[in-house]
Amino acid sequence: MSDKKSDTPYYVGLGIIIIIFGYFAITNVVHYVNKDKIVDSNRSEDRVPVGDKFLKKFNKVPDFKFVNQDGDTITNDSLLGKVYVIDFFFTTCPTICTPMSINMSKVSEALSSHEDFRTVSITIDPDHDQPAVLKEYAAKYHANDHWQFLVGDKEATYKLSREGFNAYVGESDDEAIRFEHSGNFALVDRDGYIRSRKVRIDKDNENWIYHYSGVQENDIPAQLNEIIEDAETLLNK
Repeated sequence: MSDKKSDTPYYVGLGIIIIIFGYFAITNVVHYVNKDKIVDSNRSEDRVPVGDKFLKKFNKVPDFKFVNQDGDTITNDSLLGKVYVIDFFFTTCPTICTPMSINMSKVSEALSSHEDFRTVSITIDPDHDQPAVLKEYAAKYHANDHWQFLVGDKEATYKLSREGFNAYVGESDDEAIRFEHSGNFALVDRDGYIRSRKVRIDKDNENWIYHYSGVQENDIPAQLNEIIEDAETLLNK
């Protein structure tokens, strides 16, 4: 016959082990349930499902009315039903506009097979960059018919850049530069909403971006592959 007193420490130890494992099991279940809830919340509130990826929907592009390099009127309504990439530039820019336009031409060429894709470049120097000047600039970069170079009222242009696309634009104190502006591209969907992706900022974290870098800056490459991939996702929706 076994000694019940000698068995007591065994059962107490076993009970403690069961309690410890039970605690960790419950903690992990709660963690994964909460994690799933967060993912579901992001899908329903933060992110709009498109194809097999997620692209966040930001603000809708405000109304605008400009003239292109051929003298035709282009509005935000003209571009509804199209997916487009947009930037702000000026033809006499001595700094980032040349690499921006080279990269925009790469985006345009990569997506040229899509009839419902457009690239849009809006000048911030309307006094100089009239349609004839824009047409000459377009030829310099071998622009196809789907690349619109636009000019319009200066105040309206600056307001669209700053408020519609959250992109800095302004006049420079440096007479050699004359104007300052963002080197970013923005992606717009068929319904006129700005869209973008999450990018990894370190090994543990990701963050939503509003723009895609249109030029290499501080050894950070332009995000051409990313914007082309995301535009294709919207085009194939």
